[in-house]
Amino acid sequence: MKYAQGEKKNKLHLVYELPNGGLTQPVCGRKVESYRMTINVPLGHSCKNCRKRINSKVFNENEFLKSYLK
Repeated sequence: MKYAQGEKKNKLHLVYELPNGGLTQPVCGRKVESYRMTINVPLGHSCKNCRKRINSKVFNENEFLKSYLK
């Protein structure tokens, strides 16, 4: 899992790195065309919706990644 920023002045979103080197859309469901930067450590505040979804008991990482690995 990495932190990625879509546009300047936007929050950092949680994304997964795919085996082919690409990145998924943010976990919170926001649509991003391309990422401005990616980092492994959060700088400042990350997206609250991403953190809520990752910490929820319902979120399943394998189910989320399954649609990207087809």
